[in-house]
Amino acid sequence: MMPDGCGVVLLNDLALQALPELVSASDAAHVIVAGRSLVRMTLADLALPEAQMVWTDFRQSASLCALHTAVQRAGGLDRMILAADGASGEEMFALMCAILTLLPAMRRTDTASVHLIIGAGEAVPSLEQFVARMAPKLRTEGIAVTLQILTRRPEPA
Repeated sequence: MMPDGCGVVLLNDLALQALPELVSASDAAHVIVAGRSLVRMTLADLALPEAQMVWTDFRQSASLCALHTAVQRAGGLDRMILAADGASGEEMFALMCAILTLLPAMRRTDTASVHLIIGAGEAVPSLEQFVARMAPKLRTEGIAVTLQILTRRPEPA
């Protein structure tokens, strides 16, 4: 669970499926769920009725730009929780693009963090290298980074 009052939290629809205990509606002032799966977005809406649903295709730059705009309208981002299938190079690349797109919206606070939940797979090393390069800079900016590799990967859409 997140610390109480941690502000604006963004998670993708797969993150809620992978580790639902990471967020609840009472944990944050504002929860944004982003994704493109009709089933997962509907389930997220049922699980977090107060959350803002933003239909997002993480593979499309215009869609990521619209998500960034929604985050900015919410006042910035305190916590980002994203999940992906580590067997898919395309998903790893889309995740990296999402992080780079949304980092400018991150507020630098004591609770600022990026939590990545990745299913095991052959594309994981590229994300591990990306995180290894980004994490030291983010830590100096007050943003904690957690990379969690699951032994059983989340089911793809």
